[in-house]
Amino acid sequence: MPLSSPVLIFDVNETLLDMQAVKSAIAAALDGNDTLVPVWFSTLLHHSLVEMARGKFNAFSEIGAAALVMVAASEGKTISLEQARDIITTPMSSLPPHDDVITGLSELRNRGYTLVALSNSSEEGLHQQLANANIAHLFHAILSVETIRTYKPFPEVYKWALAQTNTQAKEAMMIAAHGWDLAGAAACGMKTAFIKRQGKVPYPLAEAPDFSVSGLRELTAILDKL
Repeated sequence: MPLSSPVLIFDVNETLLDMQAVKSAIAAALDGNDTLVPVWFSTLLHHSLVEMARGKFNAFSEIGAAALVMVAASEGKTISLEQARDIITTPMSSLPPHDDVITGLSELRNRGYTLVALSNSSEEGLHQQLANANIAHLFHAILSVETIRTYKPFPEVYKWALAQTNTQAKEAMMIAAHGWDLAGAAACGMKTAFIKRQGKVPYPLAEAPDFSVSGLRELTAILDKL
């Protein structure tokens, strides 16, 4: 590496916050079939890209609700859009951080790194999530794609985030538990670190992450050696 301008940009959902409560709520709405939860999330991501392709923008939570309606319909179950919003909104706003997150972010901040949260969540929802998880105060900047109405992994998002911190791509690192997110960041020239959250794997056809770690404490130890 090393990072000459120590800016660390973090994805939020699943990377920092544990989404089990949302997954449980989705599964319950689908008659307890938890195998449909990954289908719901993939449908959500797919249609965020559809929105970009058709030149539209809806809040990520709204696309998530629409995705739940679609998955339910594919299983012969009717859930209204309003019901889907209610199912997702409450647990999504109060997700707990993973066990390594508060200590890990605190250690990185104490070492002088600039910490940035970058999420597909709406601006209001993102601030609420981070505040409820008691980690909002650890970030120097909290960035929602709602500001530029473009979703990750489009390159405009990463370039915008870099511009907000006056940072060159090669001087920053994107940290995420999603291979598609890191693929977008790497395509923009950023360094990347993959966090091994349960069930998450890097995208094999993209550039391999610069680092692959079990959590933020391990990432801190690696950065200390650079």
